Amino acid sequence: MCAIQLARARYREVVDQLAPPQPGSMLDLERAHTSREPLDTLVMAHRARATENLDRLFEMMLVDGSEQMFAYPYSQYSLIRTTVEAAATAMWLIQSSKKADRILRALQLAYRNSQEALQFAELLKGKNAAGRARAAEIRSTARLNELKNSVGPLRQVALTRPPRYTAILTAVSPKSGNRNIAGYAISSPLVVWKISSAFLHGSEQVIRTLSEIRQIEEFTDGVASFRITPNVQLLAVSIRTCVDLIADVDQRYGHLATHDYAGRPASN
Repeated sequence: MCAIQLARARYREVVDQLAPPQPGSMLDLERAHTSREPLDTLVMAHRARATENLDRLFEMMLVDGSEQMFAYPYSQYSLIRTTVEAAATAMWLIQSSKKADRILRALQLAYRNSQEALQFAELLKGKNAAGRARAAEIRSTARLNELKNSVGPLRQVALTRPPRYTAILTAVSPKSGNRNIAGYAISSPLVVWKISSAFLHGSEQVIRTLSEIRQIEEFTDGVASFRITPNVQLLAVSIRTCVDLIADVDQRYGHLATHDYAGRPASN
């Protein structure tokens, strides 16, 4: 069984969807402070975005009952990038051990969602005709600030958009375990996201470094033809990172959705 098949086998152990928080659990109680877009539903939404893309990736690469595998130089990295980005966002939302951090992150995402809805309306209709969307954004922001101010430590904190995806990916990525290397492990979500972005945006020097290149014609006037094929080992590492990150999200969510702030099991 190849590494990608092993990753799929591991992925099949993951539940299809997360259960709602149990009454009295941390996530259940934090709904009151994130009611515009509840924290648990934000996690579920980003996890669903991750798993749908990963489902399509496995369907593209593997056929049940067959040892055949299909790997492509570019397209599969777009699915990997969306998967790792979405799973990292879900993890970032609930990563902190502090209630106020989790609530603020959920409110930041809800604030961004509201602003992006307004920007989309303005793109389609023009700013002058987007009055209804602008009024909805004003109401949404006012409500989000009310929710923020319901949490003592957040009253003096300004409501802003969440950090950029680079910062989110960095927050959920471990550094290399090698003490002689200051950077991140190639299997970290941040590096997998960067690799995928290079393929998605056509960063040719990085793509050539990370792919298998074979010359298929001799040079003529300084020009030759080359064939690019994917590095299957790199694909496997990237896919396994996605699977492991989703499993980590599930583990963290499962704890917050079933335990109270004292660490005791919540009542059903």
